[in-house]
Amino acid sequence: MPLTPLEALDAPPVAVEVVLLRHDSAGGFSYRQLVTALRKGMCPDQAARGLALLGDGDDTHVVHSTSWRATRQGGITLTYLVHPDPAPDHPGTPLLEPHVIARSPRPGHPTPPALEMGHVVAHAVRHLAFLEVTDPAIATHLATHPELVRSLRSLPSTTAGEIQYA
Repeated sequence: MPLTPLEALDAPPVAVEVVLLRHDSAGGFSYRQLVTALRKGMCPDQAARGLALLGDGDDTHVVHSTSWRATRQGGITLTYLVHPDPAPDHPGTPLLEPHVIARSPRPGHPTPPALEMGHVVAHAVRHLAFLEVTDPAIATHLATHPELVRSLRSLPSTTAGEIQYA
């Protein structure tokens, strides 16, 4: 029996979420969150750039996929971090605890039971901190934001598999 083409499957919807990151030395990290449905035929990277109102030729912003999670409706949300926020005059949400890591207490159930947007953003910030050390293109971009780099370097530098939980 031939396989059904992927387009014919009753696949759950995919959402693209953009975390527009800000940082200042006095207030620390803050962000805005934007979400859109991924339209048929659209690349998630394009959707993220479009949400952030970045043109195809704009290389002045970091746009990086940082995570995904399942929705209660059976869909998937792909999260992208964008830095700097192209509209810093819009209201943002402070990231109060960038050090907090959401995790599940049960090894066979990886989704944290009380996941909040702050956890998703903290994960994205820690991902950016990792990229600042490992990705030359992102490191070059971030070098023009020395206060942000100092804050990123203040975060624990271990990868998720190396974290020791109390």
